[in-house]
Amino acid sequence: MISGEDSAFIILILLDANLIPIKMSQKEILLTEMLKKVGDRISEEIVAEKVDQFIKYGNVFLFFELMSLRKEIERIKEETPSVYAVTHTST
Repeated sequence: MISGEDSAFIILILLDANLIPIKMSQKEILLTEMLKKVGDRISEEIVAEKVDQFIKYGNVFLFFELMSLRKEIERIKEETPSVYAVTHTST
């Protein structure tokens, strides 16, 4: 039976029609998936750090990331003039 924080998940990889079982931790699986999605825009080191924080803090980490994103959106809105305002005030 698999249990505990360090439990491993078994992933099957298809290689020449042979299934090869590979054990990966939850952290390794998440890191691999995140690197596939954002690895071309964010460094592996930063992604690994964020995955570590997520594994350690879970929902609290997600809450603070959400708050950080909201602040960033507000900052960008303030710095970037509205396209609507620019097109309607220039006439």
